[in-house]
Amino acid sequence: MKPLVALGLTACLALTCGCSAAVSGEHDTTFHFLVAPGSDGNFTGWTEIHLSTDINSVGSATLWSVTLSVESPPQADLTFLSTLTGAAVVGTTDTTVATVSSFSPGEQTANMNIVYLGDLHPLFKDSQTIHIDWTGATNPRFTAWPTGGIWMQGDVTINVQ
Repeated sequence: MKPLVALGLTACLALTCGCSAAVSGEHDTTFHFLVAPGSDGNFTGWTEIHLSTDINSVGSATLWSVTLSVESPPQADLTFLSTLTGAAVVGTTDTTVATVSSFSPGEQTANMNIVYLGDLHPLFKDSQTIHIDWTGATNPRFTAWPTGGIWMQGDVTINVQ
């Protein structure tokens, strides 16, 4: 795993998905990660999503959407971020799955651009866990960083067949 550049990132959360992947259709889950800029203005974090069933028990699983919002403390918008990339990690291989290259003033949520359109099976580190590394840059004009950083929430929709 990539080193964490800020002390607060050691508190990154793991998530257990409450949905049953054995049922075809859309499945939603929520994840959390911390944004706390390092001295260079960049940040890293991670999330692990654990399914309640073996991913190999379904035909295909594709990522449909990722929506971001601020969890804590509440911010007026997401412009404290400049860029964000989510990459699935298996061993030493990173596969970019979603990105955002800008955040609009006044927007309290942002949809990430899905760049990995294939089946998610190869991106699982084991039969039930996908590991996502979050990397990005913060907006250098944003100076109102709260102690401990800003917690982000993401909502993911996966289509299972």
